Amino acid sequence: MSICSQLLSKLVPFIPIYPYLVRLAISRKLLSYAPFPLLRQVIKATNLQNEQAERIIRTRNDMLAKGADLESVTGRGKDILTQLMKSNEGQLDHEAMVGNMNILIFAGHETTSSAIPRVLDILSANPEIQDRLRNEILEYKEEDVLELPYLDAVVKETLRIYPPATYLGRMCEKDTVVPLSYPVSTPSGTITSLPIKKGTRLALSVIFSNRDEKIWGKRANEFWPDRWLEQEQPAHSGIQSICSSMMTFGIGQYACIGFKFAIMEIKVMTAQLLKSFKFEPSGEEYAWEVQGTQNPFLSRERENSTRITKLPLKISRL
Repeated sequence: MSICSQLLSKLVPFIPIYPYLVRLAISRKLLSYAPFPLLRQVIKATNLQNEQAERIIRTRNDMLAKGADLESVTGRGKDILTQLMKSNEGQLDHEAMVGNMNILIFAGHETTSSAIPRVLDILSANPEIQDRLRNEILEYKEEDVLELPYLDAVVKETLRIYPPATYLGRMCEKDTVVPLSYPVSTPSGTITSLPIKKGTRLALSVIFSNRDEKIWGKRANEFWPDRWLEQEQPAHSGIQSICSSMMTFGIGQYACIGFKFAIMEIKVMTAQLLKSFKFEPSGEEYAWEVQGTQNPFLSRERENSTRITKLPLKISRL
């Protein structure tokens, strides 16, 4: 987990005042002198990230302007940044380009760096699933990795039962009444809807929805990849999800636009690792904690304020 993500998770109390800061047009330079150490650290981290994005974009711009051969660079000219720059032809200004670069780095890295270790953690605890998945990967050609059915099932099931982000934060923009999918019985009667006032901050549980037995059946809390290979689909939940009935990537118009890219990253990395290595439990105690996203930490380092995420596994080369 990056230092920036850890800092941002601690800055939640400052979020409500952000719109007012924007209206006041307070510059980032001025905010760097604010009497809040955490805020200053985040600004320092984002400044560094902006500098790196600027450098990468400037270098790639120079190469494209000179008509340089991109076969020798990372991605061979097929990377997202190069494709974005070629397709826009000046439609995106420099600031927007840097913003898109930062979104890809920050949002993409944080979620996949949580999901991939979780996949390996699950596979180490379930050797029969690991062996079955490895056999499928070895049977097919490398270019077919994104189409492998069992790999797809394992990745989706991991994202369902162990979503990197455990809740979605929203704010109600106007007084509204939200109908409930299922009535709730209370001592005073049955509740079929919830009135929500304008300005109310909401935390929508991703895990609760992803493990709801009304949607996923009696095995909702069980890691069972074969559910994605069965003919029977999850029950209709009324959720405007972009990935089956999961809320892992959000819902509605604010759903994650990069969910296919994230799934692709997880699949490719998992396939490459399983082709060469076997993963087993190491015996060392650790726990998954929520700090922005879910990440593993060693139990013996619980009191260490500068600890970093670690997943202790026994790894053997095949």
